[in-house]
Amino acid sequence: MEDRVMILEEFVFDVPLYQKIDATNGYNDIVELLRARSPQSTIDGYNPIRKKESTFCLAKGLGEYRGFHSGVVTSFISYKNSLMNEVGVKTLDFICQRYEDKLTIAVFHDPNNSILIKVGQYPSVADIHIGQVKQYDKVLEKPILKEFTKAIGLAANGVGIGSFVYLRRIFENLIYEVYEVLEEEKDLIDIEAFKTQRMDEKIDTLKNYLPPFIVENKQIYGILSKGIHELEEEECLAYFDCMRNSIELILNERLVQFEKKKKEEQVKKSIQEIASKIKK
Repeated sequence: MEDRVMILEEFVFDVPLYQKIDATNGYNDIVELLRARSPQSTIDGYNPIRKKESTFCLAKGLGEYRGFHSGVVTSFISYKNSLMNEVGVKTLDFICQRYEDKLTIAVFHDPNNSILIKVGQYPSVADIHIGQVKQYDKVLEKPILKEFTKAIGLAANGVGIGSFVYLRRIFENLIYEVYEVLEEEKDLIDIEAFKTQRMDEKIDTLKNYLPPFIVENKQIYGILSKGIHELEEEECLAYFDCMRNSIELILNERLVQFEKKKKEEQVKKSIQEIASKIKK
């Protein structure tokens, strides 16, 4: 599998614990940005504490340390170039510029072999991503939303195959929800034929009732299935974001329809109230 260069936002908000960042996938660029506080080390991301999108700036880098006064750690931070050559665990701090909350990451840094590995993070990658999907509670039943958060939590902790299991179940649920509605209208589809069809055939059968994105990208199911049965953990993790984004695109369309219906109902109610008052 081809390595790709990583950006700082991805390292902070997406990379799971114990995934090695080395010279083949962006070590030099990431370390340069994490060396010390810098305008270039400002990133956009989700604040799970406030449940808002925000901007974070690096407040303590790989080459910086907190000062001591009378044996007590102070807020004073100073840069020491020799720290960049030390092998060991170092702490990074990012501050939310909107709310001043702190995001802390512990990394193992081996400059001699160009290796950087997350060994701890708070709030965790799972906290960050799970907070982002809570918006879908309007269009997903609680058990299904819980499976979505489990998929994200597993991927955030380096479990790729397990995350694909939950994503596939969510995808299946999106198909069967439509089927269950149509099942009552037996003249719309061939119910008996549907039960024996493969998933791509089921999608073709329901194509007039499913979101266009599902119909145009029905291979999502095949990719998830192949991941569960044939791919390695690392491959599933590499493809996870694309698969998750595919699910979210479908759910985003649902959200738009939900909000549209909600607004229509509110406006309709207001019109009725106004009409009633005018008649009086």
